[in-house]
Amino acid sequence: MPRHRTSDSRHTSSSETSSSNFILDSLRQGDRIQVFSAGTQINGTGTFIRVQDGFLTWIDSSGNINTTSLDAISISRAT
Repeated sequence: MPRHRTSDSRHTSSSETSSSNFILDSLRQGDRIQVFSAGTQINGTGTFIRVQDGFLTWIDSSGNINTTSLDAISISRAT
């Protein structure tokens, strides 16, 4: 008779957070943003996805997914 696996219970620590709930200065996934590098707006207005490992993931106005280092940019909420 084949062996049946028992349920695999996985626990996540309280320090782990879901990227969909990540908040960066009141930004939430889906917010419209402007991304600036050296004070100049780059790629127009886009959509905030997440921040992970020091990188911003966002979608620009052309629909391209971008991963940009937070070391060289600033972000503001688009109005």
